[in-house]
Amino acid sequence: MSLADVRAALSAELSATPEYYDFKVLHTERDGSLWRVTLEPGYVFAEGQRPGAASAQALLDDSLDGASAWWGAPTKGGASVLAVVAEDDQLVLQNASSPPPPAGHLIRLYPTRFLNAVADAWYDTPWAEAALAGLPDLSSPQPLRGGMALTGEPFRWLRPAQRAALGLIHHSSGFLWGPPGTGKTTTLGVLLAEYLDRHPQARVLLLSTTNQAVDQATLAVDKALEKGRRGHLRADVQRLGTRFDAAAYEGREHLIPTQDRDLIARLARAEGQRPSARDALALKAWADRVAALRDELRASSLKVLQRCRLASMTTTRAAFTLKTLREMSPDGEPPFDLLVFDEASQVSLAHALVLMPLSRARLFAGDPQQLSPVLRSDSPPARRWLGRSAFAEMPRGSSPAVALLDEQSRMAPPIGELVSQLFYDGALRVAGDSAASPDWQAARQRKLGGIAADTHVHVHRLKTDGGWVAAERGPVRRESAEAIAELLAQALASGAWQPHELIVLTPFRAQRALIRQRLRARGLPESLRVSTVHRAQGSEAPVVLFDPADGAQPFLHGEEAQRLLNVALSRAQAKLVLFVSPADAASPLLAPLVQRLRLAGDTRAVTPLLALARQPGFPANTLGQRVSAGRHEGEVVRVSPDGQQFWLVNARTGAEQLIDAAFWRERAKRAG
Repeated sequence: MSLADVRAALSAELSATPEYYDFKVLHTERDGSLWRVTLEPGYVFAEGQRPGAASAQALLDDSLDGASAWWGAPTKGGASVLAVVAEDDQLVLQNASSPPPPAGHLIRLYPTRFLNAVADAWYDTPWAEAALAGLPDLSSPQPLRGGMALTGEPFRWLRPAQRAALGLIHHSSGFLWGPPGTGKTTTLGVLLAEYLDRHPQARVLLLSTTNQAVDQATLAVDKALEKGRRGHLRADVQRLGTRFDAAAYEGREHLIPTQDRDLIARLARAEGQRPSARDALALKAWADRVAALRDELRASSLKVLQRCRLASMTTTRAAFTLKTLREMSPDGEPPFDLLVFDEASQVSLAHALVLMPLSRARLFAGDPQQLSPVLRSDSPPARRWLGRSAFAEMPRGSSPAVALLDEQSRMAPPIGELVSQLFYDGALRVAGDSAASPDWQAARQRKLGGIAADTHVHVHRLKTDGGWVAAERGPVRRESAEAIAELLAQALASGAWQPHELIVLTPFRAQRALIRQRLRARGLPESLRVSTVHRAQGSEAPVVLFDPADGAQPFLHGEEAQRLLNVALSRAQAKLVLFVSPADAASPLLAPLVQRLRLAGDTRAVTPLLALARQPGFPANTLGQRVSAGRHEGEVVRVSPDGQQFWLVNARTGAEQLIDAAFWRERAKRAG
C-alpha cells in the first residue's frame, strides 16, 4: 500500500485505455455544414490492441459524443463528434477542417480521458501522501467530537434504518449502503439538509458519477430543505457544471449559479427540443443554441464556490478542477467539512482517495452489490486501486459507521424477494408502509400480454442460443429480439401500458441495436427505452424485459456479472420478464436464478434429509427429491459415483451446495 503501487495502477490502466480508436470508413456524405460518416461494422481498432479485439468491438455509442476526430488521408483534417447514431454505425461530425476520408480509409477518434487528471493529482507528491494517509480511516473510521446530532426532524416518515443513517455524520468516514428502492437518495437529502441547519458554519462538497445522479442528489437536498421548513438555506445550495438537466430545475432555478433565472427556463425549453440525430442540420442548430446558453452559465459557476455552503458536481469535474478546489482554503486546511460521494460504488478507490483531503469527514453513499468502477487493465495494482471502490475498505461486521437501508418500496414482493436472496443474504424486505398500501399493491398487479396480473417474475423460454456475430460487432440473438418486439407491441396495443413504463435491458450494445431495429420495423414508438444494463443504474420502470443475449459470454461470468444482473433485475417495479435459452439457463450467471425460480413453483412435500439418511439406499435415494438439511432446503440434483457426496440446489439462493454423506449417516445413527 505505497504511493508507488497507486502510480503503478494508474500507469497500467492508462496503458490499457486506448488513447484513440480507429474506425474504417464505409461511406461519407455532406449534410449541410455537417458530415455523416458511416463506419464499417466489422473494423474497430483500439490503440494497443489487435484489430477486432472484443474490448474494442462494442464501443461505438453516445459516450463518444464530443470526441475529437482526426484523419490523415487523403488529406489531413479534424472535426468534433456532434452525435453518434449507433444503430446506423454512423458519426455526425461538425467543424471539419477538411472533407472526412472516403470509403476504405481510417478515421481516428480521441475520447476524453479523465483518468489523466486523477493521475496528475497522484504525481503531486505532498497531496498524494495526504490522500494515501486517508486509507486506514476507511476501514477504521474515527468518532467525531462535537456537533449536534441529527434527529430527522420533522421527517417523521423516515424508516428506522433511514433514521439510524443520520448518525453517520459523527464518523470521519461513513457508509450509507442503499440497496435498490430503499430511498438512499431521499435519505441523503434529509441528512444533508439537516446537517446544513445544525452546523451553520459547515461546508459540503457533494459529488456523484454522472450529471443525472448529481441532479437527483442536489434536488433531493433542496426538497428536504423545502419540506423541512428550512427555506432560508435553499439559496446556499449550488449545482456547478453546465451539463445538468435544465427541465429538472423548473421552479428551483436558485440552485443554478446565474442571476438570469429565465436562462434556465430557456435552456430547458431548448434541451427539450433536441431533434433526431438523423436530421443533422437541425441537430447542429440545436447544439449551437444549447452551447451558447451553457456558455452564459459557465462564466459564473466557479465564483459561487467561495460563497455557497453546499456545492455539487460530478466526480470527473472535481478531478479536473482539483486545483481550484484546493485553492479555496489558502491556509492549507481542508476547504470542506464534509465530502459526499453519491453512487460511490462506481468511484474507484484511487479517485476517491485523491479527493478526500478536501474535507475533514467523508460520507460514501451507494451499493457495493451494484456496478463497480469500469476497469480495463487486469494488473493486480489496477484491480486493487481502480477496480474497487471505497466500499471495499469499509468496516466489516456491525459498525456504527455503516448503515444498511433494508426496506425497499420499488419492487413487487416476488421481485424483491428474488433480489434480496440472490444479492443481499435475505436482508432486504418490502417496506411496511408500501405493503399496507392498496394503491402500491394495485400498481403492481397488471396484466402484460399473456402474463397474468399476479405473475411478477416470468421466464420466457427460447429455443436458440445467442452468439457472437462479427458483422454486428457483438453477441446477438434474433429470437429474443423478435419476442421482445412482439411482447411490447402487445402491451402497447392493449392500451394498458404506456411506452415510458416499459424498459428493455441487455448487457451488449450489439443486441441493443438489434432490438431497436426490430422495434422500428414494427413501427413502435422511438420513446421505448432499450438500454445496456450499465446505463440503467439509477433508473426504474414498472416493466423490465431482460435479455442476456448470450449467457455463455465470458463477460457474463464472475463477480462483476453478478452486480450487473442485480442492476438489471432490481429496476423492475411490477413485472420482470427474463428471456432465457438453454445455454443461458446453464450459465454460471443465470443458472442460480433459473433454479430458484423453478423451485419456487415446486409444491412437492419436503423430506427431512435425516429420514433419508436412515435408509439403506442413502444417498442415492435423495436424487431428485425435495429435502431439508438443517436450515437449508432444496432439491438434490447430483450424487458422486462413490456415494460420498451429493449436491443440493438451495431453494433460497438457487446455488448448488455440496453435502457430505458420511456426516448425515453418522447423524442419523446418533439420532437412533
